[in-house]
Amino acid sequence: MKQLFAPFSCPSGNLKTWALFFFLCLSGHLKLHAATINVSSLSALQTAINNAAPGDVIILANGTYTASTDITISKQGTATQPITIAAQTIGGATINGTAGFSIVSPAKYIIIRGFKFTFNASQATMASGTSFCRWTRNVFETPGEGENLTVNGNDHEIDYNTFQHKNALGRFIAMRGTGSQICQRINIHHNYFLDHNPQTGNGAESVQFGLSGYSLSSSNSIVEHNLFEDCAGENELVSIKASAVTFRFNTIRNCPAHLTLRHGNFNVIYGNYFINTPGVRIFGDDHKVFSNHFENCNPAINVGNGDGEVANGDALTVHDRPDRVLIAFNTLVNNTVNIVQAGRTNGLGATAITIANNIIQGGGAAATIAGPYTGAVWSGNMLYNTNGDGDMPSSGYTTANPLLARDATGTFHLQSGSPAIGAATGSYPSVTTDMDGQARTAPLEIGADEVSTAAVTARILTPDMVGVNGSNDTGNACQPVSASGDDGNVPANVLDNNLNTRWSANGDGQWIQFCLDDTVSVSGVQIAFYSGNTRTSTFDIQTGNNGTTWTNASTGRVSSGTSLNLETFTFTARQAKYVRILGHGNSVNAWNSYTEVKIQTGSSSRQSLAAVKSSTASEMTLNTSPNPFSDQATIHFTLPDAGKTRLAVYDMNGKVVAVLINAYLSAGKYTVPYKADNTPAGMYLLELHHNGKADTKKLQKL
Repeated sequence: MKQLFAPFSCPSGNLKTWALFFFLCLSGHLKLHAATINVSSLSALQTAINNAAPGDVIILANGTYTASTDITISKQGTATQPITIAAQTIGGATINGTAGFSIVSPAKYIIIRGFKFTFNASQATMASGTSFCRWTRNVFETPGEGENLTVNGNDHEIDYNTFQHKNALGRFIAMRGTGSQICQRINIHHNYFLDHNPQTGNGAESVQFGLSGYSLSSSNSIVEHNLFEDCAGENELVSIKASAVTFRFNTIRNCPAHLTLRHGNFNVIYGNYFINTPGVRIFGDDHKVFSNHFENCNPAINVGNGDGEVANGDALTVHDRPDRVLIAFNTLVNNTVNIVQAGRTNGLGATAITIANNIIQGGGAAATIAGPYTGAVWSGNMLYNTNGDGDMPSSGYTTANPLLARDATGTFHLQSGSPAIGAATGSYPSVTTDMDGQARTAPLEIGADEVSTAAVTARILTPDMVGVNGSNDTGNACQPVSASGDDGNVPANVLDNNLNTRWSANGDGQWIQFCLDDTVSVSGVQIAFYSGNTRTSTFDIQTGNNGTTWTNASTGRVSSGTSLNLETFTFTARQAKYVRILGHGNSVNAWNSYTEVKIQTGSSSRQSLAAVKSSTASEMTLNTSPNPFSDQATIHFTLPDAGKTRLAVYDMNGKVVAVLINAYLSAGKYTVPYKADNTPAGMYLLELHHNGKADTKKLQKL
């Protein structure tokens, strides 16, 4: 349990000074320890925010609230003790009305988590002078014209949110700045952008990064691992009007709008998956577009035809002539139009564009160039079954079957014997990563795929990997165990077969949930409670099939108060993939704390994904040596039959650290080295999944 007060020493001075100090501590005027504050109204929420100290967690009870005045946040947490403002459960607190959340200077280290925002658009904002704030696990569905979220300030994080169902002018997210400087070091990742309906006016991009006046300032921001589906607000899906923005490992699918480098220079676009979408349009200078996967696009890559040259003094609002752009190591399959530059009256065209080492298979002509195109470099491209080379010079390509084949994720990869393997020409030191997130090592492959046994860290995304219910994992398996929060006693502790470790979280409504990897018959849970021999704990059991929608399986359950061992709680069997335990505290305080949890499926018990089908786990083996290890461990496992196999390492919060294998393997014995010299010391979980079975081991990195 947490201490009520942190240790402290007596202040210098007389007894009267000490007495006053002690009185202030007891009366709460001098806060010595972070607190969890539960509120059930917006006025109480604002009061709690106004009084918040670093480390405080403010929890708004589930329900629907109407905001008529902004909830304003100006407090400062710290890097190790942020101030968290959270819904009681993810998606459990809805805020509507004419006002919303306003984070203003000098706020920093603020976390906004778990809300559903249905208030008017343009009411979720971060102002200049704010820093290190985070929006996570929220749903934004704000009606009317304007932005769902406006970002200013620096070093903010926007992750695992769902932005959906927009039917008005405005953007899901708009990045702004101060003076001529765009906001800096923003990280936007694992969000789900869904259903942006077409608008008739200008200004309906799903994401807008800056404005013309900011375009020459460097943002050094990253947009990664986001999924865009059915977004058609206007012809620009993502509009980048700034410099030094990295857009990587995103999936854009079924969106009739393109990613546009509209203004700015030195942007990097790599490792993205463009499927049934217009792909990328390019203006500005010194961009790099590589290792992207384009399929069924029209067009795939559009090299802009400039109508001005900013470097010569033209206005920032012009379509700046593209100069010195690298377009290399991309894979283009079955695109109606592959690489194109459209005509423009009095257009300036583009200069010094390098198109190298791309695979273009199927679809229209390889390249169609209508404008001035001086100083172009064409090199090492591979064409197969296209409708001719178009305007690509014969010296710039070879014709061969690259032997592309879809894998289980739907992505085209090179097969053994492909003439593209090791065949790239030229030196491109900036091209360091392929579409799977694997490092490129010489000799390089042509196209977006580098043949490698390294961990796969990127792939075509699906809705269960991103947004408010995303799994924190870019691989195929769902997260074994996760929780609404913890105090340092992390969720993975309930899977380690050790009654001396635990998961703990303070507050009514805190939850811990388990993914069973597949949908099975679930009939109960077994829980060992921390201090379960001296107090009772109250909780509900919920089940679901998608990690989003929950059904009560059993409510108002109470532990015995007499045991430290596993206690069994049964309910009517039902089909489920997810099981959640929703805690309501214990007979002494509001803490929820469990040392072990097993899920009952039929007549067996299993520990979530970490021990799925444990009754048959003996059919395969998993061992590591040495353990503990310093820089490298060797993993040995045996598969009894052929099938889909995944070997991954998680930290103790359930977040993926490395995916070592994600492939179809034959039966047999395997040895895999795990090099972890850049991984922090600590405890990790190693998990092997094969044909619906799983096994887990703890790894200790010294």
